[in-house]
Amino acid sequence: MRNLILASALSVLGACKSDHEVIRRQQSDVFYQEPTNEVDILWVIDNSQSMADEQYKVASEFDSFISSIEETGLEFHIGVMTTDMDNLDQRGQLVHGEGEPVYLAPDTPDYEALFAQRVQVGIDGSDREKGIDAAYQALSEPLVSSVNDGFLRSGATLSIIYVSDENDCTDHGALDGYHEQLACYDHSDELVPLRELIDDYRNLRRDREAQARMLVSAVVGPEIIDNCDGAVPGFRYDTMADAFGGLIGSICEEDFSGIMNNLGLEASGLMTSFQLTYPAVEDTLEVYVEDVAVDPGEVDGWTYAPEYYILYFHGSAVPPRGSEITVHYEIASAY
Repeated sequence: MRNLILASALSVLGACKSDHEVIRRQQSDVFYQEPTNEVDILWVIDNSQSMADEQYKVASEFDSFISSIEETGLEFHIGVMTTDMDNLDQRGQLVHGEGEPVYLAPDTPDYEALFAQRVQVGIDGSDREKGIDAAYQALSEPLVSSVNDGFLRSGATLSIIYVSDENDCTDHGALDGYHEQLACYDHSDELVPLRELIDDYRNLRRDREAQARMLVSAVVGPEIIDNCDGAVPGFRYDTMADAFGGLIGSICEEDFSGIMNNLGLEASGLMTSFQLTYPAVEDTLEVYVEDVAVDPGEVDGWTYAPEYYILYFHGSAVPPRGSEITVHYEIASAY
């Protein structure tokens, strides 16, 4: 009798395993690598006292950034703003001179020189840099339909680029009662949680056409171990870039040409990251570009960020223009 009970138990366990295998959820996502006709690019520039050199580097390497965009014939809008949210007369507003257009476009006379002027926003801004909130306010009502009117288009790719040597200090007023210089760091627990800020940005995306892409990139301070004097790790900006599949560069680079070139390629429609529909079991991922399997790898392959279920392509594995990308995977059971 004991053997019969044991055999029955094993039979039940086997049935459970079989049922589990049957109900595994499989998913196939298909993406297309193709340039969009419109891209709206918002540069969010730190204008605190330590940023003069970095602003100059961005200005001087604009050619490296714009060349890929010009080659594709994209209809671009380029706006510049600061991280200063304390100045009530300027916060959330695009930088431009009197009588000048609010944003730069292909038909703006001498837009290269105008960009160089605008991106060098000065160093008189607040030392509580709130770049994440500044961009959100610039692209939300009432500013998006008033002082920034015309910059954001519903069907265009939106590319937000932070440039700062400090971490983000978006607090929604929580630190107003603190006057010490390092309040953003000493009371970092009172900053707006990143998950809330990510949701705010996702709501911006939902308000636009469903197919419009949104990218967030950051040129900020690297990790402390990288020995970057004068810059604080910008991990809050990095997290926003990770959440929206953008690029991350170090503001401590002596030469900005590489960073600017990569940002231009990304904005021009050559995507290096794709967000899956669902979180994936990583070891079940199968990636194909034009039906050719692509191996995982950090150099000339792909990597997967499970927290935001984003697939990143690297080096020669970046899908060429016009190609079809297919990703097969098992949906993570926690979803």
